[in-house]
Amino acid sequence: MLRRLVPFLVAFVLPLLVIYAWWGGFSPIELQTELRGPYEYAYVEHTGDYSKLPDRQAEAGKELVIQGIKPGLPITVLYSNPDVVNVNERKARVGFLIPPGSQVQPPLQQDRIEARSVLVARVQAAALLAPSRIYHALDQHQQAQGRGIRMPTVEIYEPSGSVLKMGVLTVEMEQ
Repeated sequence: MLRRLVPFLVAFVLPLLVIYAWWGGFSPIELQTELRGPYEYAYVEHTGDYSKLPDRQAEAGKELVIQGIKPGLPITVLYSNPDVVNVNERKARVGFLIPPGSQVQPPLQQDRIEARSVLVARVQAAALLAPSRIYHALDQHQQAQGRGIRMPTVEIYEPSGSVLKMGVLTVEMEQ
């Protein structure tokens, strides 16, 4: 029995574990209170399925380039908790940090998040894997204190610049 199981483990399970580890599936999640901001950002409004946010972010990035503004780090402000809001009613802003003093034109909008003390969750992982890991950790942390996740949350993803290393997702939640 063991002789039959070893090839299966080596051929299928081991590669999946290696990919999961490379994507940051075992990376530790840091939780701490920090002073974060201020942020100046350009964005587009989004209502609906959060799985469409990367497409909307790409649209915002292209529009910034057209307007001659260099996009900074990607930023997402989630207003709706997916656990309690219907998928078609979820609201978010998705865009990029921009240099202070920049002025954007429609279809982009612009806003500022002032400096504030927030609970920060941070993990080095692939952009597709990091949110589920962070929000699970935030939910566990909040549930242990008799609370739930507070919206809105602010997500900032810092790409690593290398295919060999994953970027860092930071999620900020007001306490």
